[in-house]
Amino acid sequence: MNVVFEFLSDEPIENLITSMRFKIGKAVYFGYHDTIEKLKDSTTNFLKKYCDGEQAVFHAMSRSDVQSMTKTMRQAIEYEKSQGNSTYFDMTGGEEAILIAFGLLAGEYDTPMHAFDIEKNKLSRLEEGSSRSITDCEPREFDLDLDKYVEMHGGRINYNLHKASKNIDDPEFSEDVEKLWSIENDFTEEWNLLSIFLRTHMMPEASLEVNCDLEKTESLLRSANNRLNTLEKFNRIMDRLGAEGLLQDLRHSDGVYSFRYKDKAVRDCLRDGGSTLELYVYKREQADSNDCKVGVHLDWDGVLHYSPGIDVLNEIDVLTLKGNIPTFISCKTGKMGPSNTLHALYELQTVAERFGGKYAKKVLVTSRMPAEVYITRAEEMEIKIEQMNGAGQDE
Repeated sequence: MNVVFEFLSDEPIENLITSMRFKIGKAVYFGYHDTIEKLKDSTTNFLKKYCDGEQAVFHAMSRSDVQSMTKTMRQAIEYEKSQGNSTYFDMTGGEEAILIAFGLLAGEYDTPMHAFDIEKNKLSRLEEGSSRSITDCEPREFDLDLDKYVEMHGGRINYNLHKASKNIDDPEFSEDVEKLWSIENDFTEEWNLLSIFLRTHMMPEASLEVNCDLEKTESLLRSANNRLNTLEKFNRIMDRLGAEGLLQDLRHSDGVYSFRYKDKAVRDCLRDGGSTLELYVYKREQADSNDCKVGVHLDWDGVLHYSPGIDVLNEIDVLTLKGNIPTFISCKTGKMGPSNTLHALYELQTVAERFGGKYAKKVLVTSRMPAEVYITRAEEMEIKIEQMNGAGQDE
């Protein structure tokens, strides 16, 4: 049997990468007590589920006593050797004291060492003088996707909460998203206001038809204390939507304001101001990712209880995976004031740290840039802010 010895780090992928790449029969983890308590179950379950039922063994160690570490390791290595097993040291993610102990034991037990560069997905062989190498083990075909990545962090993607309007696989709807985004770009400051008005005052029938009184519609617009406060401004956007076929049978004359949504997907996008940006970003990211999802609901403990108020959930607008690196993308439309900017930054930080770890990238995509002070704060949090159109910066 092949046995890999690992330092149990706080980053799940560092603990699992060797077993993902090679057929290893057993992984022996040396780690601190609190880390073992936190990661033992998720690590064991991942190996059993995705790595042919591979065994996992955990040994708690001192944080500073190298001599004690070495003694614990020596006992574990000698046991595996006595069973006729081939042993390997994975140096990926190891702390200095652990690496020193591994180095001392490698020559003594003719145990080759290796490490993975997680970001480059590259293996480095460190077995100078050893007669063996980790590459002697049979390679494993392993398809790392977002479900597995979230699961290795102890979470789970809850597909029961996924909105049908976020399905963009249909080519026709994909084209409609392009049209919607083009119009939103021309009416950035009014887009969310349009969605709110449609959602609040223009309820569609089951047939997707909307029939309203023209005079009342104009009165409601006039009473609004915002940029979308005249029928002329409202019609300018609605006429563009009609010209693109997203609204059909559009009429605003003879006392009637009526139209029919092209389909349910277009209806949902127009009534949810942020959906178009999310779907547009998803389309862009999907073309350059190993895996990509939109409107992702993340369950914190990986157990779905199907009861309101029990599951702890976060939603991320777009989640991608390129190689071993996930990117968490939050999409925001409209004015980026102090409160919603800070909330967006801290929420993104929290979700990415919980389900992506230190390798995760974080991006806030917005139609309007926040004030300079928040751009600086985002840089400090290692969050990239990307503006998707030419709108100005908020004060």
